[in-house]
Amino acid sequence: MPVYNPSGGGNVHIDRALTQISVGFPNTQPMAGPALFPSVSVLKQTDKYYIFGREGWLPESDYRAPGTQANEVTGAAVSTDTYYASEHSLQIAVTDEERANADPPIAPDRDGTNIITSKILLGRERVMQTLATTAANYNASNTVTLSGTSQWNDYANSDPISDLRTTKIAINAKIFIDPNVAVIPYQVMVKLEDHPDFLERIKYSERAIFSPELLASILGFERVVVPGVGVNTANLGQTPSLSYLWGKDVVVAYAPSAGGLKIPSYGYEYTWAGAGGGNPQYVDRWREDKRKSDVIRICRYYDVKLAALDGAGLSIAGYVIKAAVA
Repeated sequence: MPVYNPSGGGNVHIDRALTQISVGFPNTQPMAGPALFPSVSVLKQTDKYYIFGREGWLPESDYRAPGTQANEVTGAAVSTDTYYASEHSLQIAVTDEERANADPPIAPDRDGTNIITSKILLGRERVMQTLATTAANYNASNTVTLSGTSQWNDYANSDPISDLRTTKIAINAKIFIDPNVAVIPYQVMVKLEDHPDFLERIKYSERAIFSPELLASILGFERVVVPGVGVNTANLGQTPSLSYLWGKDVVVAYAPSAGGLKIPSYGYEYTWAGAGGGNPQYVDRWREDKRKSDVIRICRYYDVKLAALDGAGLSIAGYVIKAAVA
């Protein structure tokens, strides 16, 4: 018989929260937006930027007969577009009561900051994802929707390598530069991992394990990004309605690692740091005695825009494959 009846060990230990583990659901899976929209720091919250025409590709008659003047050409057409770095902010209150009562590993200030930071970054990713996967934003020759046997989960009939090479050809035909970034969402990547076309290509490679890096080398991309970030579309308090933010659409683009002059980038994120003391995303906090709380706020000022466009304002430095898998 145990010494302490009737419940044995239940009487000699009072349950406390473990400090070495806890269960949470952080949104730490890869995001793809920054790979497509490199960040450009701007000095003013709103301003203009130049767009140069493609007159340099127009051949001219350059023969000059003796005693005559050389043919004179017109200069490059220059237009402007504008950005406005809107403020995106979220805040959370940390009450005196929860701070005083919190047991490790609960840390209200740290946890609150992490929550709103995650939400700010998720919001930015949704803006970028919407721009990148909306077929109406592309020149008609730079988008396709797969269906039926052409979708990449049909291993017997689909041809993902040919489809991805088509994206490269279409982009190069518009800007004469090969795309360097491919965004292949998680739900698509897991299907490609078992596609016989790729397995045949990698079976003699050193590792013979399909990976984003191996896919990049097969197709000649500098970078393949596999976003797996999730989103809950249910209202607060309802049963979660979970999905992958990037879905099943593949985006291929030419996006330089940093902005520069006369570069046909797929897009940019214009970030303004004027209100943040030099930081485009910053934390501030203040005391609200009436609420017995400290309020923590995350702010980020940005605008996201497609940059290399045709005369109709449609993207020519990118290509979207809608519904790559079923």
